[in-house]
Amino acid sequence: MSDVYSEPLQKKKWGKRILLILLILLLVITLGVGFYIWRAGHTWDSQTEKFDSITKVDEDLNKFKEQAGEAKPLTVTELQAPKVTDASGANGSKSKKDGTKKTNNDKTNNEGESANGEDNKEVLSKALEANASEHDANGDGILDDGYSYGVVKGPGKNILILGSDTRTGAEAAQVTGSRADTIMLMHIPADGKGVYLISIMRDTWVDIPGYGAAKVNAALNYGGVSLQVATIENLVGVKIDHVAEIEFEGFKSLVNAVGGVDVQVPFAFTSNVWTFTPGLMHLNGSGALSFVRERYSFVDGDYQRVRNQRAFVRGLYNTMKAKGALNNVASFQAAIESLTGYMRVDQGLNAAQIAQIAAPVLTGGDTTMRMTTLPNAGPGWSYDGQSIILVNQAANAQLANALRHDTMDQFLATYGQD
Repeated sequence: MSDVYSEPLQKKKWGKRILLILLILLLVITLGVGFYIWRAGHTWDSQTEKFDSITKVDEDLNKFKEQAGEAKPLTVTELQAPKVTDASGANGSKSKKDGTKKTNNDKTNNEGESANGEDNKEVLSKALEANASEHDANGDGILDDGYSYGVVKGPGKNILILGSDTRTGAEAAQVTGSRADTIMLMHIPADGKGVYLISIMRDTWVDIPGYGAAKVNAALNYGGVSLQVATIENLVGVKIDHVAEIEFEGFKSLVNAVGGVDVQVPFAFTSNVWTFTPGLMHLNGSGALSFVRERYSFVDGDYQRVRNQRAFVRGLYNTMKAKGALNNVASFQAAIESLTGYMRVDQGLNAAQIAQIAAPVLTGGDTTMRMTTLPNAGPGWSYDGQSIILVNQAANAQLANALRHDTMDQFLATYGQD
């Protein structure tokens, strides 16, 4: 009997199960479709881990646009370095006002161009204003157009000493041309009271006759010794009586010929294979050349180099003095004759002439050598991005006057000496 009723009962149970499954599937489908429709109007915020309404975001964005307006593209213009103008307000032209300058206080991203153009321009303007003088209205270190000190023959003797960077041998193929690595003006007053040595920094920005504004040492490359002499004459306003030029190899040979030179080294530094230690060092020709040429080891670059050059000259001077070369005219002439083969001099300058020039100093004068640097207003930048030295023309006018009237002692009392 149980078998008779068991089959319909089982069929009834399976019918309920199928119906339940169908209902569950329908519910899942309904929920899935509903979630899909809801999800289409929302985005997932990963920070809050919640869904956010796209509709609401769009509404907020539309309200923002209505209030602020559509975004406009930025107009970007390149920052340019400020240009120095002359007294009339015109931009500089070549010979005089090519020299757009920027002081080293203008720390820059690209050869002196500041990221903040206005601040740079203000610093530049103040620096040039401070350097302006009667005949250098814009303070760029070059005399105004139409003005020059004039070249005057003073009572003393003025000898231009050039150390050129002309190479020989293998180096000649790598470095062409010739520039004055060392420029010194030796002044001997007529009364023989002292010997004055004025260093002219090779990056000094000057007017080169026929070429315009450029570094002073470029004159040697442009037109040889004669143009270098003319450039210095125009710069200091006095006649150059004689000139002597010595090149690298000649310099080394000269130092070796005197048995080396004792030089007072100011502080420790290295140059090529040479290590220089503070105090008195005995240098041969190669060491002396490295000593007088090095500049990259120093924070103030060429400023320290010219100080080292003067230290070497002082050492050479003292070496010759110790050897008795300055005892009298005859011994001095003999010493000069032993060295003239290592340098080039003008036709009127031989050992006898040099001895005659030095005679007032050697006979009852003062053999003390006093040294200084051509007055300058510090470093700057040229219009084309060169690192330069600006001439202080107000002080330079005083130097020209001192050279013309043999009053260098008064000049040094005002502007100092090494």
